[in-house]
Amino acid sequence: MPGIVSLHLRRSLGRSALPALLVLVLANTLLRTLTWRHEWMWAAYQYNFTVVLLGPLAAGVAAREGYRLARSGPFLIAHHRPLALIAAAWAALYAWCAVAFLTGLALVLAIVAASGTPSFPGWRELVTALPALGLLAVETAAGFAAGWLSRSRLTAPLAAIVVFLLSLALYAGDLSSFVTVGGATGSLVGLRPKVPTQASQLVFYTLTTVLLLITSVWLASWYRVPRRWILAATSLLVVASAAHLATRSPLYLESRPSDVVCSGQHPRICLGRSYAKYEAGVRRELRSYYTAMDSIGVATPHEFRQGAAGGGPGVGELGLDTITDGSTLLDGFLGTYYGTRCELPIGSQVSKDFTNARYWLAQAAGDPADGDGDPELSPVLLHGTRAQQADLARKSFRGLQDCAARHAR
Repeated sequence: MPGIVSLHLRRSLGRSALPALLVLVLANTLLRTLTWRHEWMWAAYQYNFTVVLLGPLAAGVAAREGYRLARSGPFLIAHHRPLALIAAAWAALYAWCAVAFLTGLALVLAIVAASGTPSFPGWRELVTALPALGLLAVETAAGFAAGWLSRSRLTAPLAAIVVFLLSLALYAGDLSSFVTVGGATGSLVGLRPKVPTQASQLVFYTLTTVLLLITSVWLASWYRVPRRWILAATSLLVVASAAHLATRSPLYLESRPSDVVCSGQHPRICLGRSYAKYEAGVRRELRSYYTAMDSIGVATPHEFRQGAAGGGPGVGELGLDTITDGSTLLDGFLGTYYGTRCELPIGSQVSKDFTNARYWLAQAAGDPADGDGDPELSPVLLHGTRAQQADLARKSFRGLQDCAARHAR
């Protein structure tokens, strides 16, 4: 068997297609924003989304390989181990596709390391690639079986198109767990993929790949190889694993509390481990806000936190742009006073309180905030004395706090 695989590795169409697979992987990685470069988990999980593009191309290549082998179908089926021969041919092609995927993953992790991210990727970051590799196995097996059984040149482009459209349809529907193996639009600090869900996906992908291969041989051999009970047992296992996967929670991420490290007081700043080096800059940015709030005697937030648990009255949420790019914390700071449930309808008193509080805080902290033409802005902030402005700001912040308290009940 190893000798057969080695022979197929040298002659596989996957070897010829490797440059195209690599170009697709590298273009999809390098031509997009690299906001994930500070987090091992985000980088690895986001990269898995590459399968959405790599999978259809790999399925098309596999269909072409199946078509090539089908021309020698009678000889292969006559062999005393036809399933081993067909599985070896598929394994060789899949290996080249996996090489392209893993090369891209290695590049992504190298970018994270070059960005100064501390430590090394843990086992959770590394195993998160397994479901993506499993999905790639199913897609190549499906393409291979289609080319092998159809014996048509048109199967290759059709396989690529069908796999791509089917992936999009599943992503947008209620069965997204069958194709969602990665992709994250924001930071994963404080979050991690659910291992049970990933394990369920991997079991389903493995069984489905096996079923596709043995079914293609069974049909080509006129129902002789393998034995019917093997095919029936594998089919039942695939159905059971599919049912288990389909009934799992639609949420793919869970909390990871140990991923956040807190330091200091007034305020306490909690950042993801890989962002700890930005703590001094965040604290420096907050200092002017705390000075301004202390001057009017209004309580200040006791904590600013990055991650899924961040945000709310008394706790400020730290976004990625604020931490790494130096974006202003003005709106995030204000959010600690009215929380996430308080609504700010235009024309309401709470909306006026927000406008006045924001303008005053921006001016007091030296942040650029143009609100002079806002009809909700009080003239006191433009023409009043400092004492009058401070008194209005105090009332505005207390109005926001009252709104948060009402909606917290």
